[in-house]
Amino acid sequence: MTLERGVTVEPGVANLDYFDPQIETLPRDKLKELQQFRLLGLLPYAYERSGLIRQVWDAAGVHPSQITSLADYVAKAPFIDKDAIRAFRDANDDPCGGIRIADYTEIPHVGFTSGTTGDPTPVPNGKGSAIEAEILREFWHVGGRPGDYITYLMFTFRGGISRTSFLGDAGFTPITAPHDPAILPLIVDAIEQYRPTVLYMLSTPMMMGLEAYFEKSAKDPRNVFKSIKGAVFGGEPMSPRFKALAKSWGLEIFDYTTFGDVTGAMECREHNGFHGWEDLALAECLDANGNEVADGEVGELVVTALTDQWAPLIRFRTGDLVKFDRSPCPCGRTHLRFWTLGRMGDQTLVQGVSVLPRDIQGIVEQQPETRAALFQIIRPQAEMEVLRLRVGYDAATGNPAGLAKRLTDSVTAALKVPCEVELVPNEELLKLGPPQKIPRVTKQ
Repeated sequence: MTLERGVTVEPGVANLDYFDPQIETLPRDKLKELQQFRLLGLLPYAYERSGLIRQVWDAAGVHPSQITSLADYVAKAPFIDKDAIRAFRDANDDPCGGIRIADYTEIPHVGFTSGTTGDPTPVPNGKGSAIEAEILREFWHVGGRPGDYITYLMFTFRGGISRTSFLGDAGFTPITAPHDPAILPLIVDAIEQYRPTVLYMLSTPMMMGLEAYFEKSAKDPRNVFKSIKGAVFGGEPMSPRFKALAKSWGLEIFDYTTFGDVTGAMECREHNGFHGWEDLALAECLDANGNEVADGEVGELVVTALTDQWAPLIRFRTGDLVKFDRSPCPCGRTHLRFWTLGRMGDQTLVQGVSVLPRDIQGIVEQQPETRAALFQIIRPQAEMEVLRLRVGYDAATGNPAGLAKRLTDSVTAALKVPCEVELVPNEELLKLGPPQKIPRVTKQ
């Protein structure tokens, strides 16, 4: 089977466990061969058409002609990051931050990043994008098949629910709706009527809404969700309490995250790491000096788009702390698995003790009034003497002062740092971020 000119693999037996069996189970040496072929084809074009890439590479004294292998690339290619994209945008009045390589007349669709860590950035894309390929593989793995209904409750960013034609082309029938807890009764009715096999996607606000709905409704969630073979949760890590709640509803949850803004990444049925699709993105795990770390060690995720013909990210430092495992997964896929540990910029030092949002989530959700685990670390500077938290709570709480003390005592006991808690009604706290999540660390 020929994947690209000059890149071949032996034909194999089709496996119904995979949407694209040849690619999803491609041996690692063939994966690297495919990555190199795609990378070397993309670099000259990106250098010629992308203002930011040309600027950064010229400043580093590197030209695509000097890159003849993956080894050359990781040794010589300079990095870009979100700050570089925003700086180019502001200096050149370019909404795409200098990464666009296609003419505007050739761009069929423009989505946006979430903006959780800064201003939303336009994401030009179109039919056959990496995100489409990734979603089809994930839906198939969950259990969706041509002829099935699936729910598509997409966030507003990256196109939201406006782009679903690729699902229809693959034989799925999407039930589309805004990612809005206010319309959950309609969504539940649609699930009961059409019996979709995939629930895409849930978030903290949607779980809060479903929990409130089932507490007030006579409906049995297990009956509502009986056709669902897998429910996808994204936007941020799912809290332990919500995972247990979803399990009690009969839902198998598949956590979902970004693969460095090139595409998405999801757990497989092993639920042991996110699969990063290496035919779509070249991924590196690097230390602070830009050197590769071994599998199992913590480093920064750096990605390069391999198939993006509209606005490819080239050696993009994500700021995400991850661990890699490149060994084959028991599910049969050969693409790397990774684990997210948080964002580099989210670490807060309180009297020398490192605190990350994940350290706080499980503590906050233990109180009934704050079970949604909505909170923010208020961090004017990276190092502080007292951990300041803004925590969302059920506004019907009769004793907010008592709740604040319980939370303060619990956080202090668990993390061994002094703590101050500011309580904010859940509804007000959710207004501080995109619809699916809130920034976990804020300056004020």
